[in-house]
This record gives sequence, C-alpha cells and structure tokens, in this order.
Amino acid sequence: MTSKNVANARSVVTKMSSREIASITGKMHKNVMADCRNVFESLNLQSADFSADYQDDKGRTYQEYWLDQDLTMTLMMGYSIPLRHKVATRWRQLESGEALPQKSASHLPEFRRARAIKMEVEAMSLALSFMPKLSDVAKQTAMARAVNDAAGIELLPLPKVEEHLHTAGDIAEMLGVSPQKIGRLANKHDLKTEQYGMYVWDKAKHSDKQVEAFRYNTEGVKALRHLIHGADVA
Repeated sequence: MTSKNVANARSVVTKMSSREIASITGKMHKNVMADCRNVFESLNLQSADFSADYQDDKGRTYQEYWLDQDLTMTLMMGYSIPLRHKVATRWRQLESGEALPQKSASHLPEFRRARAIKMEVEAMSLALSFMPKLSDVAKQTAMARAVNDAAGIELLPLPKVEEHLHTAGDIAEMLGVSPQKIGRLANKHDLKTEQYGMYVWDKAKHSDKQVEAFRYNTEGVKALRHLIHGADVA
C-alpha cells in the first residue's frame, strides 16, 4: 500500500465549511453565507440543518455553514470558473488524502454525529433485547450496520460468516417440498439450534418489520434431507 493509499483510507470527506470556501475563493465570509442561504432557499432546505458555531482568535462566537459536495458545487455554480476550479481542486485533494478536511472549531458537526451514533446504538440495543434467539454474529451485523449508517462511514466492520446459510425456501426448492414443511420438520425435530444454523435479523415478508429468522447451515440441510428422503416422517 502506498502512502497515498494510506491517506485515502484515513481521509473521510463529508463537508466543507463556508469559512473554508471563503478562504479559497477570496470572498468575504458574510457574502458566502448569504450565497449559501440563497441556495438553501432555492432548494427548500432549512439553513439551521447546516449551521454550526465557531470561535475566532478572540473567543467570539460566530455562525458558519457546513455543506456536502453536492451543495458546495451547487453554490459554486454561481461563481466564476477560476473560483469553481479552486474549490474543485480542494475537493480532489481531500478525497485523495493530499489534504485533511477542516474541522469545526466548536466541534458541533462531530458532536451531532456522535449523538446520532449514540442514539442508534441505544435504539438497536433495545430492539435486539426483544430478540433473544439471535446469534452473536447476527447481533454484531445488525449493530454494525446501524452504527455505520448513522456515522456515514464504516466505523464497525461487518463480521464474517464462514459458511453459506440457507433459508427454508432455499431448502424447500432443493428438496422439492414447501417452505412450510421445512419449518414444521425443523420445529418437530428441534433443528433450530446452533448445530444446524443460526437465527438472523431479517425483514418480515409482508411488512418492514424486522424479525428473527432461522438460516440453515450444511448440517441443517443434511438433516432435513434425511428426514424427507431417508424416512417417511412428513
């Protein structure tokens, strides 16, 4: 891995502040702020959603805006070509890792992200507490996805599943029976255990509700095949 690749891996570009845009373009910050508000108004966006505070060298508090790349480029469409080029070059430097993104002096964006992550962790922990059958891998996967979605970056790696898992529908198709029969046999012969698979976090068929669903491993498939084709237990 080259040093540039290392920089890429560590650089997380999410926002550019109105102060940085003013510095790059040579415009007064108050004018950039006014231009930002015009963009927000035109796009029916609430300026408060992008607002943050910062302190100058004398400790005085002022307002600034934080824009993502789409909003930054939309703002720059109203500026001259040389100024647009300067900002585009800055984004390329941030994305390549040649430069580090500016941070808010008040750390408000970072605080908001941390709060969103905390709330997501609490909500997911509560949801998982109602699903005691879920495997550890399924719980780790659900939590990682929730945290990463809230953070906007991959903070938690998804756990690796070492073997392929099959749904009742998959096995029913393999063995030429109905998924309902697979479920009845698994319940009757106590196959929904760690030996034969695991419970995972899945979406219900007819709603967006998340439910526990059992997935069968190779041993589970073998056991069901034996029950269906090796003995008349249907």
